[in-house]
Amino acid sequence: MKLQDIQGILCDLDGVLYNDSQLIDGVIESINTLKNRGYKFLFVTNTSGVTSDELFVRLTNMGIPVSSDEILSPPLAALNYVKEKKYNTVEVLGGHSIKELFYKDLKKDIDNPEAIIVGDIGKNWDYQLMNSLFNKILNGSDIIGLHKGKFWKSSDGLRIDIGAFIKGLEFATSKESICIGKPQKEFYESAIKKINISPNNLLMIGDDIIGDIQGAKEANLTAIQVKTGKYREELTKNAIIQPDIIVNDFNELKDLLP
Repeated sequence: MKLQDIQGILCDLDGVLYNDSQLIDGVIESINTLKNRGYKFLFVTNTSGVTSDELFVRLTNMGIPVSSDEILSPPLAALNYVKEKKYNTVEVLGGHSIKELFYKDLKKDIDNPEAIIVGDIGKNWDYQLMNSLFNKILNGSDIIGLHKGKFWKSSDGLRIDIGAFIKGLEFATSKESICIGKPQKEFYESAIKKINISPNNLLMIGDDIIGDIQGAKEANLTAIQVKTGKYREELTKNAIIQPDIIVNDFNELKDLLP
C-alpha cells in the first residue's frame, strides 16, 4: 500500500460524511481540499430508499460538493440486472421513486412476481409482510436485495438494516438471494469502471467493516475505516479482513494523502 499512488477515492456517505443527514464537522472543506489536489471522487452507497438523482439533490442541499455523475447506488444497478436477466414481472419494496424506477420498464405483480426487489422500507417491516414474501418465494419468486447491510447508524442510535430480513427469508425458504450493493464484487467492479482508475490507485473510505472494508479489499483496493457511523472496535478487531488504516474521521484523509 502506497498512499502516494492513490488517484481516486471511493467514499461511503452515511456514517462517513454524515449521520442520518447530520453533517460531520469539516467534511465539506476536506472534500474540497482533496478535489483541489486532483483526487477524483465517486460516492458509493447502499442507500436504496431513493434514486441516484434524488440522492444528488439531497447531497447538494446539504452542501456536499458532488456532481450527478459522482454517485453510485444500488437501485439503478439492480434495474439493469433485472432487465439483463429478462425478468418481466416484479414486486418492489421501497419508496415511491424506487417503485417508479422499476415499474416504468417492468410489470408490477404483487401476487406472483418473478422477482421481489427488496429495498429500504424503514419501519414497515412486520410479520404479515414477511409471511407474504415467504409464500411468494416458495411459489418461485426470486429475492433481489438492493444490499444486505446488517445495521446502520441513525441520529438516535443503531437500527437494524434490510440484510436481517433478507437473511430471514433465505433461512425460511432455503433459497439464496441475489444482492446488488456493497460488499458484492460486482458493485465494486462497477465503481472501478465508473471512476476509470486502476484498483491499485484507488482507496475506499467507509465505516462498515464488511460492506466497505471487506468489499474493497476483495476488489484489491486500499481500505480506510473511519471511527464514525457504525464503527465498532470489537467488530473490526474480530473481522477476517482488516482495514489498511483506521482514522478517527473523514477529515484525517486530507492529512494522510499528499
